[in-house]
Amino acid sequence: MRSLRVLILALALPGPAAAGGYGSVYLVPAVAECPGPASCARTFESAYTFDAIVLHSRASKYLDDKKPSFLIDLRGVRDPSGALVNGTVTVRVLSGRVSVPGIGTFPDSSSLTRVAPFPIPLKNGGAKRFPYKSPAAPNGTITNGGGVEILDPEGKRLAVTGAQAKP
Repeated sequence: MRSLRVLILALALPGPAAAGGYGSVYLVPAVAECPGPASCARTFESAYTFDAIVLHSRASKYLDDKKPSFLIDLRGVRDPSGALVNGTVTVRVLSGRVSVPGIGTFPDSSSLTRVAPFPIPLKNGGAKRFPYKSPAAPNGTITNGGGVEILDPEGKRLAVTGAQAKP
C-alpha cells in the first residue's frame, strides 16, 4: 500500500522546473487496459517502442500565449520490426476540466474543450524540441488535470503522461 501511495503522490506532483523555463517529464509506455476482475499479463497498446519521449512544459504560474505551451523530444521511436521510424506520430492533448469566468465549468466530455490532435514528423526515429502553442484562453480560465498522449503511426497509444519505477 505504501508504494501505491508514493506512486499516486509522484503522479500528482509537477516535475522539477527552473523559474520561467520548462520542466521535463518523461512519458511512459501506454499499458493496455485490463478488463478484470483478476489482473492481466502486462501488454502495451502499441507494438512500437521508444527510447525516450520527454515533455517540456512551461514552468510559470500563468499561460503565456506568446511562447510554446510545451516542447516534445522523441528519441529512438521504432516500429514493430525494430527499425527507426521515418514517418509521423500524433500528439493528443487531453484538456481535463475547463472553467471560464462568466461562462462556467464545461462538462468533462464537452467538444468545446477538446484540442485537435497534431502530427509530429519523425526522422530516424526522432524529433527534437517540437513546439506546441495552445490557443489563447480568456483571462481567468482554469484547467484541471489533462495530459499528453502520443499515438503511433497506426493510431494506437504509444506513450502517455504517468510514472515509471526503475526496471
